[in-house]
Amino acid sequence: MASGDPLAAALVVETATAPSLSRILARIRHERLLYVGETHTRNADHLLQLAVLKALPPVQTALGVEWFQARFQPALDDFVAGRIDEAEMLRRTEYFSRWGFDYRLYQPILRYARKQHIPIIALNASRELTGAIRDSGIAGLQPGMQRQLPDSYDYSDRVYDDVLREVFDQHRRKDADFERFREVQLTWDETMAQHVAGYLEKHPRRQMLVLGGRGHISARHGIPNRVTRRTGIRGLVILSHDPRRSARTEADYLVLDRERPLPPLGMMGALLDIEKGIVITGFSHGSAAKAAGLEKGDRIVAVDGREVEDYVAFKLLMLDKKPGDRLKVTVEHKGWLVGQQRKTVEMVLKAPARIPGGMHSRR
Repeated sequence: MASGDPLAAALVVETATAPSLSRILARIRHERLLYVGETHTRNADHLLQLAVLKALPPVQTALGVEWFQARFQPALDDFVAGRIDEAEMLRRTEYFSRWGFDYRLYQPILRYARKQHIPIIALNASRELTGAIRDSGIAGLQPGMQRQLPDSYDYSDRVYDDVLREVFDQHRRKDADFERFREVQLTWDETMAQHVAGYLEKHPRRQMLVLGGRGHISARHGIPNRVTRRTGIRGLVILSHDPRRSARTEADYLVLDRERPLPPLGMMGALLDIEKGIVITGFSHGSAAKAAGLEKGDRIVAVDGREVEDYVAFKLLMLDKKPGDRLKVTVEHKGWLVGQQRKTVEMVLKAPARIPGGMHSRR
């Protein structure tokens, strides 16, 4: 093949001799620092993360995650220690409003860590900080926000700048500014790297597994190189293979595996306002809730006879519901003559439906 051929540098995996994931995990189980990236909605990535976590010795492992903002660390400590349950952890970390991805993707990892008493370390910057940077830039931050900034920034990675520019151009809004976009990205990266470095320094006998978006981990641009700058520890990067990216530079280990999607959720087809209870504000096309007789303004108070005091309790009860399942929902309904009254309806849940704007119905 000619040296100028675009395929000349393509990486070839010799399948007969390629090691299995179990062999790799046995080889690296005592590494001080490991990173496993994710596409947030890809279940196969989360299964890979769980497999790596289970391969590590629990007594010396800590789990660092992007999914929670560092300000909520006490809630994770209480969860791992058994002082609060899963629902209270989700409330206190504000998971559904601050992260929001399908909790079924993350639940097995968090439950395993709790069962094995593995510390879960919240790594991420606060949404308030990154929102303020998006609005006014780092230079325009108020003193209170400036105190939340990471201890240092490295702006020298020009290859990473090109990667970020490509992402920015794909999702550009008319009012967007690339420099602020870059500052937000680096604030995420540097904040998470600072928390990883701080934990490793305070716990020299522990190893750490860091889980986060592949954009923060791949090719070492985001978190890994910034941890190395602070600690001298290189760490190993593990990613599922993305055919759109350079296999040679993206990770130390690339895992070739198919997606294993979660089963579809059973949906009521109701749009919900969760700020003041669980209030129905609208319905998707073909809504099971609407067909069952629920109306806008109804407040959901029980599911299958179990009281739901808030959206977290509601979500946890709905996690294992599938299309075709029968569901009883109790609501408080404001009548014209007798004021608030309760009614219970039964419906058959449907597969997720599209609503105007391309979004899925909330439940």
